[in-house]
Amino acid sequence: MRIDYTDCVRDAPKTEPGTLPEKYISAHFSDNSTLNPYQAQWQVLKRNVTYHNYSLEQNVCQIRFNIPENLQPTVNFYYYLENFYQNHRRYVGSFNAKQLLGDPVDASTLSSTCDPLARDPNRGDKIVYPCGIIANSMFNDTFSSPTLLTVPTTDGPPQNERLYSMANNTGIAWSGLGDLYGKTRYNLSQIVPPPNWNQSYMFGYTDVSPPPDLHTWEAFQNWMMLAASPNFYKLYQRNDRDVMDAGTYRIDIVSNFDTNLYNGRKSFVITTVSTMGSRNIWPGIIFLIVGGICLILDVYFILSFFLWKPRKLGDPSYLSWNQPQAPAPAGHAASAS
Repeated sequence: MRIDYTDCVRDAPKTEPGTLPEKYISAHFSDNSTLNPYQAQWQVLKRNVTYHNYSLEQNVCQIRFNIPENLQPTVNFYYYLENFYQNHRRYVGSFNAKQLLGDPVDASTLSSTCDPLARDPNRGDKIVYPCGIIANSMFNDTFSSPTLLTVPTTDGPPQNERLYSMANNTGIAWSGLGDLYGKTRYNLSQIVPPPNWNQSYMFGYTDVSPPPDLHTWEAFQNWMMLAASPNFYKLYQRNDRDVMDAGTYRIDIVSNFDTNLYNGRKSFVITTVSTMGSRNIWPGIIFLIVGGICLILDVYFILSFFLWKPRKLGDPSYLSWNQPQAPAPAGHAASAS
C-alpha cells in the first residue's frame, strides 16, 4: 500500500480530518473486506516536536488509512521519492570516504570532493561533518509507528487503540554496511552540521547534541546507498515478529523534506515480504519481454534453416586449407622468374 502525502501540509484541513483524494493511494490486497483501502483521511495538526534538548512547534500530517486484511510479518515501511536524481554525476561523488570512516580529514582535502559543502563560511569556516551534497540532502521526514484505531469484530464493540510497534533504527540496512562508517574523531570545535540539518542541530554540535555515530545510524547508511533511478524506495522501519491486523490505522508524519523544490513527490509504503521479496511486477515484465524476443528469434532461425537453405552444418569444404589457392599477381610472378 502506498500513500502520497506530498500536499498534506498545503491541502489537508486543519480543523478536522478530511478525505484524502483517492488518486494519492495505490493498494494491492487479496481480501474482499468491508474496509476499503482507497478510503483515507488526512489532517494537519500543530505539535511540539523534540530535538535533543529543545522543541519546535511544527506541522504534523496525520493520516488515517485502512488495512483490509491481516499482514503477516515481515512488514516493511518504506518512504518513496519521485524525481530525485541521486544518480547525478556531481551528486554521486560528493562525499569523503575517510571522513565517513571517522578520520579527521582536513578541509583542504575535503574540498576536492565535497565542495561547496566542505566548509561553512557562515559559522567560522568550520568543517562540515559529514560533508558533501549527499549527506546534506538526507531525507528528514519522520514517521510514527502505525496506531490501530479500530478492529472490526462480529461479536461486540471495536477493540481499543494499540500501537503496532516498528523498529526504525536497527535492522533496516544491509548487513556489513556499517563497516564503511565510524564514529568521528573530530573535536566538536572543528565541525558543524550540514546546512539542511540545522533543524535537528539548531545550536550545532555540542556535548548535549553530539555528532551522530554513523557506524550505528542505519537510516543514514540507507540514504548513502545511492539509487540508480529517480524514483526509489528506502526502508525506514520494520516489524519482523507481529501480525499487522486488519483495521483502521493512524500515522503521524513530521513533514520536513520539501519535494516542491525539485518538482518531486513523496509517499510512504507498507508492504509484506515473502521469500521472493516485496511485491514487484517489473521482473515478470522483463522476463516476458526477453522471452518474446527469444521466441521471435527462434522462429526466424527455424524459417531460415528450412526456407533459405543455409550451408551444410559441419561441411569440411569450408575450412581454409580446403579452399582453392588464389592465383599470384602477374607482376609478382614475373619478378620471381
